[in-house]
Amino acid sequence: MAAYPVSKFSPLVNRNISFLWVGQLISQAGDSITHMAVIWLMLDITGSPSLTGFIAFAATAPALIFGLFSGVLADHYRRRTLMLISDLARFFLILLIPLFYSMDMLSPMLLALIVFAAASFGTLFNPARDAIIPELVHKSQLLKINALIQSTGYLAYFVGLFGAGMLLSTLGLVNLFILDSGTFLISFLMIMLISYQRGEQRATTYESRHLSELKKGLRYVIYEDRRLFWIILITALNNLFIMGPAVVGTPLLIKEVWDGSGRDFAFIESSYGIGMLLATIFVYRYASKYKKGTWLMLALIYDGLTFIPLYWVGHLGIDPFWLTISIIFIHSLGIPFIQVTRTTLVHSIVPGHMQGRVFSMINLAVIGVMSISVALTGILAEWISPRTIFLIIGVGAAMSGLMGLSMKTIRDTD
Repeated sequence: MAAYPVSKFSPLVNRNISFLWVGQLISQAGDSITHMAVIWLMLDITGSPSLTGFIAFAATAPALIFGLFSGVLADHYRRRTLMLISDLARFFLILLIPLFYSMDMLSPMLLALIVFAAASFGTLFNPARDAIIPELVHKSQLLKINALIQSTGYLAYFVGLFGAGMLLSTLGLVNLFILDSGTFLISFLMIMLISYQRGEQRATTYESRHLSELKKGLRYVIYEDRRLFWIILITALNNLFIMGPAVVGTPLLIKEVWDGSGRDFAFIESSYGIGMLLATIFVYRYASKYKKGTWLMLALIYDGLTFIPLYWVGHLGIDPFWLTISIIFIHSLGIPFIQVTRTTLVHSIVPGHMQGRVFSMINLAVIGVMSISVALTGILAEWISPRTIFLIIGVGAAMSGLMGLSMKTIRDTD
């Protein structure tokens, strides 16, 4: 299937995978820069928590709206072409932000429309990338390649945000978007260099059939295995509490408590990447010591409890920047445990022919509640302080894990 010989030892010996990996590392680092810069820019322009939540909603909603069909397109059209279209479109769209800003025409609504459009094209990329990988490598290499792609995401998040923090004082916030647009161009060029023989793609996969398959997945989750229903419901509830404050609450906290800068925000957000990357090294060693259902619920409890100390930022006589970055780092250590144990549970309890549909349901649940959470956090922050939000959601998220831990069928699932 692959056009080039495949090494059985190192995935990066494969020429095509090397191009894909370099492009992904650079473009995902650029993504993390835009994620930070667009939220801080909206907060800087308007000073409004609700509009900051709105821009975060604009960035996440396309995955919910178009995510249903992006996999269909990846099955039906040339995957490399879809990736090239996605990168080229985002290159031009992100460039519009500094262009309109320099012309004093960048209104909050225009910024939201650009972000929504860029995120919409972004939904094409990941399904096409995931689907093209088996066409580039021998099947014995798939596990290594998938692990490489996942860890690359964590590394890119750290590198991008840490680099943004270092460059902000030199380039300025708006010029970071020029840097990000350049990363999409590099990714485009790397993908252009990929040469492969197109694998067989299912020509019968249409939107109507895709929706029918999703309905089958929904019926399976609700009626066939109640453990799966509760696992998805509890993790979605946890995300409803956590994601909005993590995305929107953090910059609001920085602004309110010590009138921090975008540079502070970039460095604090980068601690997520390094924490998740380090935790990934240990998750496979320790996650097998308890039943996976127990591990997942304990990780959800940890997820909530480690946000609660943010309530005391600015009130303990400790430098608020270093206290916040330390708390976020400690919090991030639990995220890979949630992701890995949840995925492994699905592999363990769901028949192979149903796993794709079940994972689609999980992705929809996660993305859906994330979009709701960021919007609600922005609205809530108009009425109460970000510190109080972290206290409330920390308790709520921990309670979701305790609820699952109290259910023997969930606790004993392995």
